[in-house]
Amino acid sequence: MQDLNPTSKASVNNMAAAQDAEKGATEPVISEPGTGLPESAPRITLDQLVNLCIEKEASDVHFREGGRAALRVGGRMIYIENIDSLTKEETETMINAMLPNGEEKKRFFNVREIDFSYTHTNGVNFRVNLFYQKGKLACVMRMISKRIPSMDELGIPEIVKNVFDFREGLILVCGTAGSGKSTTIHSMLQYVNSNFVKHIITVENPIEYVFEDNKSIITQREVGKDTLAPSMALKSAIREDANIVMVSEINSYETLDSLLDLVETGHLVIATMLTKDASQTVERMVSLYPPDLRKRAQDRLSGNLLAVIAQDLVERKDRRGLIAIFELMFRNESISQIIKHGNFVQLRTAIQAGAEEGMITMDSYAYELAHAGIINQDIVSRYVQREEQ
Repeated sequence: MQDLNPTSKASVNNMAAAQDAEKGATEPVISEPGTGLPESAPRITLDQLVNLCIEKEASDVHFREGGRAALRVGGRMIYIENIDSLTKEETETMINAMLPNGEEKKRFFNVREIDFSYTHTNGVNFRVNLFYQKGKLACVMRMISKRIPSMDELGIPEIVKNVFDFREGLILVCGTAGSGKSTTIHSMLQYVNSNFVKHIITVENPIEYVFEDNKSIITQREVGKDTLAPSMALKSAIREDANIVMVSEINSYETLDSLLDLVETGHLVIATMLTKDASQTVERMVSLYPPDLRKRAQDRLSGNLLAVIAQDLVERKDRRGLIAIFELMFRNESISQIIKHGNFVQLRTAIQAGAEEGMITMDSYAYELAHAGIINQDIVSRYVQREEQ
């Protein structure tokens, strides 16, 4: 990743650069928050924002009406320093370039927020969230790599590959926002695509990576475009001859219940949840159900939950970049009984006891990375303190 240099020139689209040259404008540069604007601040285009994102290897682009544009680089927010606050017209122009479809625009203005995928003219893909704040338009764009890294490249423990030996079961990939869940789950699907002859159906909101069929056939469905709701797509998947079904996120009782129906009809299901560890994940799933159905949920999960893979991203010590810290929980008799009886606080102890089966807690995984000199010791303390809370 390049060092940030507030005096460096940004790589921009030729046409946009020519237009700026005609205006006598300075190309945008980036700096830490708090830096003042020059007296004469140039405007910025979507092309310039995208090219800055690529040049600086940013993960996200932020822009909003009445605010300054910014990038997230290496986990830090960096303002584009010599660009003034965006006008309503400039913000609308950028959004219109990404939302040419009239139906999507109508949906956005009706529901006031929308997720969708956007491919720039240079071929780079983004996951975009449009929303309103203080009655004004705002946008966050997450850049998606065109290449899906392999499980080995991501450092996903080798034992995780064993879950694909099962014909049915629920596999959850969990973590907080920005922890790399989407990359992990797509890497797992690419592993299947490269090694097994299966029919994989994905239900995504929105589609991020576009797969090409290899050994497997991959059917990708986007919520809002190809299906009206995840629960509807999951009910249909039962009749679509699927072996593996992936759902981008479990966030409702209806989605989870439909997933468990799929598992019980002989499918392997992979999904994500915005939870920090295995114990919280199981507890959150049960809490999605109405109180009178939670005991039934525990019974279903105790027999159908195959694995929970929780992860977080931290800075490396040995070289520039981030590395994932994992927590792995695999179903065994002890864990099934804990879930069945709702004793979720006992899951951490059961994971520690399952070390010989490949299970590991997040703080133990962090300790191993620190012992190998890959991350700083203070990161380990962070996870130990979190477990003690």
